[in-house]
Amino acid sequence: MRSTSWPTQMSVVGSSVVLLATLTGCADAAAPDAPATPTATAAPSAPEQAPAQWSYEGATGPQHWGELADEFTACSSGTAQSPIDVPSDPALSSAPIEPGYTPADFQARDTGHTVELHALSPQSITVGGTEYAFQHMHYHAPSEHTVDGAAYAAEFHFVHRSENGDLAVVGVLAAEGRHNAAWSSVSDAIPATAGEDSPAVTGLTLTSLLPESLDHYVYGGSLTTPPCSEDVRWLLLQSPIELGAAQIAGLRSAHAGNNRPVQPLNDRQVSEVDQ
Repeated sequence: MRSTSWPTQMSVVGSSVVLLATLTGCADAAAPDAPATPTATAAPSAPEQAPAQWSYEGATGPQHWGELADEFTACSSGTAQSPIDVPSDPALSSAPIEPGYTPADFQARDTGHTVELHALSPQSITVGGTEYAFQHMHYHAPSEHTVDGAAYAAEFHFVHRSENGDLAVVGVLAAEGRHNAAWSSVSDAIPATAGEDSPAVTGLTLTSLLPESLDHYVYGGSLTTPPCSEDVRWLLLQSPIELGAAQIAGLRSAHAGNNRPVQPLNDRQVSEVDQ
């Protein structure tokens, strides 16, 4: 969840060129006998600051995110960060996820860190009586969340936002196994090379990408990328999906190792009560 600057151009016309050249000593012509009336010029505006660059390795990697920009401080000082390691046998949430997904067309977009899938018509889920509008889906390979210390081949995040701005992210873990036909159109939209344009995905219903059971763990956490804001209701599905080896390889060919390490659970609980 992710800014530009442009130079300011000034132009002068007619006799102003001569006057400006005289005042700055950039012309060969002699100064006029009568003193020229100074012309006020606007001070050049300060260039906009380029957005902080971050990555998944080295000096701009996860362990340094909190140092890269003031707005990223939660990445190092936050106490409710994501992802986490889900402990053994946690309680499941008692609030069901009610999908309001309909057949739609989607556009894939490479952000430089992952590939996002954006719906071209409204989609939503309802959880605990609150409706959340679908924003996009993206992936991490390998998974960011782990379960009892075990990581999965990939993880998909279905990001939603309520009318009052609260975020709810449905996390779907993916294990390598049989080819998953339902995911074929999405797999085909992942560019072979990072940064390439992707074809549209047509007639897709997001529900087809989810496991049969929507039982899930719930906890209060954060974005897993800068600025690591701690305003996310995480809904991590208990049942993983399977993707074929070629499908996993396709994800990794565009972006591999784009997973933030697990963060301390601190005093949070993965519980049956939505937070």
